[in-house]
Amino acid sequence: MILRFFLLVLYHFFKKLVQLYQVIYFPFTTFRNRKVLAFKGPGIIISNHPNTMVDPLHVISRTPRQSFFLANASMFKNPVVGFILRYLYCIPIMRPGKDQKIKKVDNRKSFAASFNHLGNGGIIFIAPEGGSELERHLRPFKTGTARIALGAEAEKGFSLNLHIYPVGLTYEQPTHCGSRLYMEAGEPIRVADWQEAFEENEIQAVKDLTEHLENETRKLLIHTDNQEQDQLLYRLDRILQHDQPVAVEQHYDRTQRLLAQLKRLATEQPTAYQELVETANNYRQQLKVIKQTDRGISYQGKSLWTIPILLGWPVWLYGRINNFFPYEIPRLLERKIQLYIGYRSTVKILAGALTFPFFYWLQYQLAQWLLGETFAGWYLLSLPVSGLLTWVYARHFLPRWEGFRYRKWAKQHAKEAVDLQETRKQLAAIADC
Repeated sequence: MILRFFLLVLYHFFKKLVQLYQVIYFPFTTFRNRKVLAFKGPGIIISNHPNTMVDPLHVISRTPRQSFFLANASMFKNPVVGFILRYLYCIPIMRPGKDQKIKKVDNRKSFAASFNHLGNGGIIFIAPEGGSELERHLRPFKTGTARIALGAEAEKGFSLNLHIYPVGLTYEQPTHCGSRLYMEAGEPIRVADWQEAFEENEIQAVKDLTEHLENETRKLLIHTDNQEQDQLLYRLDRILQHDQPVAVEQHYDRTQRLLAQLKRLATEQPTAYQELVETANNYRQQLKVIKQTDRGISYQGKSLWTIPILLGWPVWLYGRINNFFPYEIPRLLERKIQLYIGYRSTVKILAGALTFPFFYWLQYQLAQWLLGETFAGWYLLSLPVSGLLTWVYARHFLPRWEGFRYRKWAKQHAKEAVDLQETRKQLAAIADC
């Protein structure tokens, strides 16, 4: 009883920490149909999985009730880590072809634990893709989710009233602090609707439910056909967003329309589509060669020296100096360890959770030693505030600085600038159709 209470407190403590980091790292987040997750009774929440550990936390932190997680069984091999994970609401699950340390895949205990948890009215989060890849493409679902859902219902004679709740996650720049995130919850899927099919043919029912879950989840996110299309979509979308910036939800809807347009072009006019791909690639390569940005071209007509820039630079300097080490160390660590790109945001978030408190404490101790307790207290309060203002200042300054740099380059390379802007104009016209 005491342990259960302690774990409950610990769960909500970590949940608050997660919500704090989300406000800092993903401040511009929109969740369409969020109310769907305020459900009663047993439920399985599923989502796509492009951004490693970050994805389940985004979903579960916005769910009012406690949730268990299905986690890779290989993570439980270490006795200490396994003990912690089990007591922090994680159920180990083996993945064929993924968990190389495990010789034989046997998920009977995991399934039994899942059945028991759902049978008691609990919630489980599952990422049915089975792994994480940083791409705007929903990979085929594994059958585990459907097997757990149908198995739990079958144990209760299909009277459990279990539902599956799909959620889509679409990041704009998933590895950058300050990234925008669009989330959408779909309509609940009633598992008992597959009772007749399950009783007739269990294997086929699992396949059919898995396919249905995949199709319903795909509707909730940006799903490109391949990497080439994803890159083309990104390049056209950036041009459009730089010229006509819109809020997160409107941006998602507009990107979906642009993607539908590109898919039609690829199907109906494949030659024209390939020409568009080549034009977009050449445009990006030109920018890379001259060390300019598309945002710089878009901002070339805007003045660099605005009142906020002129008046705000002392605040920026103060915040930059006092937040330099806690901000830069996670970025340096992320670059040095050279992990898969999908882990970048996870590494920076976890490292920042250590560096910011540590350096703030260190700086407070130094200020207290040099200037006294009263000044040190005010100084400590100024650190996160100045850090936030520095970030806001940079968001205002950097696009204008890029525009200034491009104006300077264009004056020295007039003919190249005309050709470059003509290419951009063609791409913008297609993106804005």
